[in-house]
Amino acid sequence: MKKITEKDLGFKLRKLRENNGISQQTLAIDLEISQSKVSKIENGTEKITLPYFIKILKYFSLSSDEMIDFLEDKKKRQIQ
Repeated sequence: MKKITEKDLGFKLRKLRENNGISQQTLAIDLEISQSKVSKIENGTEKITLPYFIKILKYFSLSSDEMIDFLEDKKKRQIQ
């Protein structure tokens, strides 16, 4: 199994946010972080700490398995 990178997690966060019609600013307020931090996480230039990873999962009502399944599925599509 290939390592899941910050860029992978950021891609998933951006897709979740966009698919739910949530702005970076709204997400930042709800997660109690800055909008620039959300942007950096989405771009894969800043790591998601465990507490924020858990907050994101709860915010979008996801399990960690669902997040990982999505990331693995994305990688499989890129390989094909």
